[in-house]
Amino acid sequence: MTAVAALTALAWQRRARGVDVELATVREGVFEELLVDEGRTRARWHEDLTAPVAGTWTPVGRLAGDSVRAGTLLGTLTAAAQDPATTSQLQARVGVAQAAVEEARAALAAAVVREREARRALERTERLSTSGGVSEEQQEIARATHEGAARSLDAARARVAAAQHEVEAARAFLPGGGSEPVQLRAPAAGVILRVDEEHRRVVPPGTPLLQIGALGDPEVVVRVLSADAPRVRVGATLYAIVGGDTLRGHVTRIEPSAQTVRSTLGVDEQRVPVIGDLHSGRLTVGHDFAVDVRIVLRRLESARIVPTGALARDGDGWRVFAVDADGVATERSVTVIARGPESAAIEGLEPGERVVVYPPEALRSGDRVR
Repeated sequence: MTAVAALTALAWQRRARGVDVELATVREGVFEELLVDEGRTRARWHEDLTAPVAGTWTPVGRLAGDSVRAGTLLGTLTAAAQDPATTSQLQARVGVAQAAVEEARAALAAAVVREREARRALERTERLSTSGGVSEEQQEIARATHEGAARSLDAARARVAAAQHEVEAARAFLPGGGSEPVQLRAPAAGVILRVDEEHRRVVPPGTPLLQIGALGDPEVVVRVLSADAPRVRVGATLYAIVGGDTLRGHVTRIEPSAQTVRSTLGVDEQRVPVIGDLHSGRLTVGHDFAVDVRIVLRRLESARIVPTGALARDGDGWRVFAVDADGVATERSVTVIARGPESAAIEGLEPGERVVVYPPEALRSGDRVR
C-alpha cells in the first residue's frame, strides 16, 4: 500500500510541476519532400590519355591544375620495337578510335539540336514573361537549361577533338609512321585533372598517363537507389551543399540503366545516375569532389509542418503529443503526407498548435509540460 501511495504522489508531483520538454509550433508554409544523398562533381568533358603502345614515356613537367590549350605538349612517347601482334593490336586500336570519332560526332549533332531547342524554349519563356504567363522559377529553369545545353555543346565539340586526336596518336605508332618519339598533345583546351605518370619510364600499352578536362562549370552526379529513381523527374529542383553554401539547380538527365554499387557497409545496391546543373552560384570545387545533394521529389504549397522529432509510430499510423494553452500534453493521431530529414507535412493539427519534440518515454497523455 505504501508503494502505491508513493507512486501516486510521484505522479501527482510530476503533473503539478510539469515535465521538461522541447516544444515546437505547427507552422503553415511550403514543404519540399527531399531525397538526400551524396553526389560527385564531374567535368562535363574529361579525357584519360593512355599510352597507345609500349615505350618510354617522357613527361614535360605538367602538373595537376595546370591550364592547357589545344595542342599543348604534354610529353613524348618513344615506342619500343614492335612485333606483328603489337602492330595488329595497334591497327585494332585505330579502328576503335575511328568508331569513337563517329560516336562523338553523333553526340555532337544531338547536342546541337538540344542547344537549339533550349534556346527556342528560353526565347519563348522570355516572351511569355512580359505578360506574366510564366513564373520567375520557370524563367530561371529555362535560362539554366539553355546554359547547360550550351556548355554540353562545348563539351561535345571537345570530345570530337579528343577522339580525332586518339586516331592520330594511334596511327603515328604504326609501321611507316616514323621512328622518332611521338609528341602527345592536349586534344582540347582544359585543365590537367590528374597526372598518373610524373617521371620518365618505360610503360606498357594502355598505361594511364594523365587526365585532362574542362573545369569551367562541372555537373553534379548523384547515384540514387533504383527504388527512389522513379520518383525523380527531369527538371526537378536540387540543392548542392558545398561547405557552408547551398547552391540551387535542377535535374537535367536520368540515366536509363542502373549500376551495381557496393555500399560502405559492403552491401550491393542498384543505383541510377542522376545528373544535375546548378544555376545559383558556382561550384568552388573541382572534378570528382563529394557534395551533399538534396533533390525535391514533391512540393506542397500550403502544408502543416512539424519537426520529424515530434512524430512517433502508432501501429501503422503516427501520433504526436499536442500541448494546449494550459501546458497539458495530449496524444493526437496525425496523418503524414510527406517526410524529410528534418521536418514533415501532416494533417490533423492546425497552424499555431504546439507539439513536443523528442518526447521522453515517461511522458503520458494528460501530463503537464514546461
